[in-house]
Amino acid sequence: MPSHYARYAHKYYNYKFLPDDVVIMTHPKCGTTWAQEIIWTMRSGCQFNTRLELDVRSPFLEFDSLENPNLKPLEGLVEEFKARNPGKDPMEEGLYLEIANNTPSPRTIKTHLPFSLLPPTLLDTSKVVYVARNPKDTCVSYYHHQRLVKCTEFQGDFAEFLDYFTRDLITQGPFWHHVGQGWEKRHHPNVLFLFYEDMKEDPMRELRRLNDFVGTALTENQLRQVAEHTSFSSMKSKSSTNPTQAAIEVGRFKEGEGEFVRKGIAGDWVNYFTPTLEEKFKQWVARWRHVSDQIPFKYSM
Repeated sequence: MPSHYARYAHKYYNYKFLPDDVVIMTHPKCGTTWAQEIIWTMRSGCQFNTRLELDVRSPFLEFDSLENPNLKPLEGLVEEFKARNPGKDPMEEGLYLEIANNTPSPRTIKTHLPFSLLPPTLLDTSKVVYVARNPKDTCVSYYHHQRLVKCTEFQGDFAEFLDYFTRDLITQGPFWHHVGQGWEKRHHPNVLFLFYEDMKEDPMRELRRLNDFVGTALTENQLRQVAEHTSFSSMKSKSSTNPTQAAIEVGRFKEGEGEFVRKGIAGDWVNYFTPTLEEKFKQWVARWRHVSDQIPFKYSM
């Protein structure tokens, strides 16, 4: 994590989650934004026309500890913070943390922190939806993301990024450590473990599982509307879920490096992995076989 994570670590570990919170937990680039939009929409009573940014509706708990503190935050988030916290300085209090604190119940909270960095009592209080994605596609997507965001602004090519990824040196890694903690808790009654590839393969099936787990009691027709509303083309076209241009304007994203919502497909890794990179990847998976052997990832569909 970046060094300023130390300012917030104890706050995250002792965070007061509420009984009606739903926490979306993922390693980065595993379908988090998609799951956020789906679950928030379901829990909001199918509000399809809101223009409010997703990070306001579904706060990103620890983003204060990831974002470069010298960069200007998105204006919509600052306005929301000031409306909820009159007289407070968002840069001092923690913009994203305070938005989470002041989000009305029922809250849908996003985090890339693993279970070990959050309260040990989390599952005694709240529900967690853990979303996992095969590590090859995760690596490709994270590579593009790390080149896009100014808080890292990765300069190298994919081969160099995969070298860091397979040496467990990326921000918010290691991958297997994170996903392994989620997999261990998959049978807990307050955990729903989803695979990104399953969501792509049959969205309605996974929406039904979410409907039962979260208790939203939506009809089949409402679930079809949610599926359409949260389709890749729909999410890519909306600034509330794809804030690329706004983030470029305030200096948080690098221009010319694609978009926050990029391809949204499964199996794109075949366009990046050479035989040499494939061998390096296999060696990394083998080193983590005590975790990797347990999780039935799909690498093609």
